[in-house]
Amino acid sequence: MPNRIVRWLVIAACLLGSVPASAAPSARSGTALAPAGAREDLELAIAAVEAALPNIYWHQSRRQWRAAKAAARAGVATVTDSESLWRILRPLVGRIGEGHLGVQLSDAMNQRYRDALRFPLDLLWTEQGAFVLAGYGGAADIPRGARLVSVDGVGEEELLREMVAVTPHDGVIRTGAMRDVSGRGFASILFRLRGAQSAFHVVLDSQVGRIERDLAAVPRLARPAEGEDPSPLPSLEWLDGRTAYLDVPTFSNARLRAAGAAFPDAIHAVFVQLAQRGARDLILDLRENGGGSEPNESILFSYLVEKPLRKYAAVEARGRRIAVTSLSGKRFETDVFDKDDRSRQRRTRTGRLTRRNTPPEGLMSRWTSFAPLFHGRLVVLAGGNTFSGGAELASMLYHTKRGVFVGEEVGGADEGNTSGYRWVVELPNSGMKLTIPLLQFRMAWSGLPHGRGVPPDCPVPPEVQSFGQRRDRAWQVAVALLGQGWRRPGEAVCAES
Repeated sequence: MPNRIVRWLVIAACLLGSVPASAAPSARSGTALAPAGAREDLELAIAAVEAALPNIYWHQSRRQWRAAKAAARAGVATVTDSESLWRILRPLVGRIGEGHLGVQLSDAMNQRYRDALRFPLDLLWTEQGAFVLAGYGGAADIPRGARLVSVDGVGEEELLREMVAVTPHDGVIRTGAMRDVSGRGFASILFRLRGAQSAFHVVLDSQVGRIERDLAAVPRLARPAEGEDPSPLPSLEWLDGRTAYLDVPTFSNARLRAAGAAFPDAIHAVFVQLAQRGARDLILDLRENGGGSEPNESILFSYLVEKPLRKYAAVEARGRRIAVTSLSGKRFETDVFDKDDRSRQRRTRTGRLTRRNTPPEGLMSRWTSFAPLFHGRLVVLAGGNTFSGGAELASMLYHTKRGVFVGEEVGGADEGNTSGYRWVVELPNSGMKLTIPLLQFRMAWSGLPHGRGVPPDCPVPPEVQSFGQRRDRAWQVAVALLGQGWRRPGEAVCAES
């Protein structure tokens, strides 16, 4: 259950845990790749996801998967390097609709991008379009906020479709992909899709009229260095004597341990302070919460909702051990569960393993009481980066009618996700690594469209002028909501800031 930060490159950090995978040859120093090697890697990837994913047909039909495999196999004959294989493999696994299923690039592929010229604009992608955040080199004079019309004749909507196809996402949700390709992400993925380019023909609409120009590509150092990762700790801010703002950026135990903290202790201290100061209203910010470690999302939920909740309908795996063989006879295998978790499973009639509904996690939000409970009004900020455990918490709050949601559609599917333990399979010829989640977490409710995330009660997409700021328009709408006199979430009226 990941922290979603450029997941298409660091998907390995997006999951609850890992298990050993069979060693494979290390990545080549270059990216040249013969069709025979590309075919072996593609067939190994297909075999591995079909053997390991508990339900490869959760978000697609058998017919769609057969057609997608046939198209990928037809394209392998034209492969000349790892990048061209990626352009076949990444859309293939992307169509499965599992946001935790990733394709990590080889070291050589990453080095090629570090050395490459790239698209010179940073963009903000929303359902309203793509807008310029900043330009570099010869594009530095492009006005902030100008709307992208096309790049090299390809329109904005088609560009977004291409981005979604090669960016990890749950179901048919686009908001997570839009967050990934915002900022400098678009330039990176455009390079993956097209390869090196020295210039781009760009059409934009701005307040001063249409702009149509050829923009030169820029080197990596033309952009400023990225800042340090934000603190993983929950942070509480008092807006007035009765209203608090709580930002919970991650549920990752690893990130919290690195900061010298443990989530249960940190979040308990927050709710003790809320109780001591008599908070009546709370804004909970999950916009950057990509999940992390089970059961931290349930711990936070249990300070907000009094009754225990049957959270999962089931948590299932294909079996205890997964194994496949490549075309050249190499065997790849993994155990699904660690030693402590094996006894918590039972075998179903179909031969799968399913989690027993017993402590410490089971299928419930909790087995013990939590205090102090916060009974006041709740507004939840959520969006495309709210993923995995963050999305699960959003679904739990949504289906218990606990809070008003402001922002975008949540990036994780409401019906659940496939995550937990993962299998890392290094493709022997390209050096790319397939990271396959092994547990299907099916939530114990329905009601939203299949493959979609929790929708906002008050839709407020990110805006250019406040991009990257906490106190943006969504935050202002949340504050305005708490200025109303509603008692139940359904009584709140979405107000403009």
